[in-house]
Amino acid sequence: MDAYVILFIFFGLILILWSLRSIKKDIERGEKILHESEKAQKTLSQLLNEAIETIEELDSFGEYIIERIENKVRWAKGEILDIEATPVKGNTEHLNTEEKVEKTAETKSYAGKEDYIEPGNDMQKDENKKRSKEELYRKAVELYKQGYTVEQIASSLNIGKGEAKLAIRIVGRESS
Repeated sequence: MDAYVILFIFFGLILILWSLRSIKKDIERGEKILHESEKAQKTLSQLLNEAIETIEELDSFGEYIIERIENKVRWAKGEILDIEATPVKGNTEHLNTEEKVEKTAETKSYAGKEDYIEPGNDMQKDENKKRSKEELYRKAVELYKQGYTVEQIASSLNIGKGEAKLAIRIVGRESS
């Protein structure tokens, strides 16, 4: 009977050692998973920061694009006013003199409305900001043409890499 007790204790010890070994492996796997999740968290955090930076760059560049569109609209309005103000021989001959004078007066009054709008301080600040952005983007294109990398351009002009890339693509296309 003593042999059975000793055998039973021996198997019990083996079972306990095997359980402890399994627990140790589980702890090691848990630590490995924890380490991998920390790496994934850092990577995701970095990606999130890059995404935020890209969004900010796109927002900044969006302002530039809007300003360019506004300039083109102003130019188009000016062209339309010039066309309307210039009488075309075949187009106005059917009008009597009073209608011609009235049409010319309407055109001048419309043109005059835009001429008398005085920008306030806020509008002037926005205009200066837009001009500086445009100059900044043109400088980015110049630097790129001189052989600088996007990273060098971004760091020297204190803008993001994405914003520098967009400036080179869009402003560079306009200046070509």
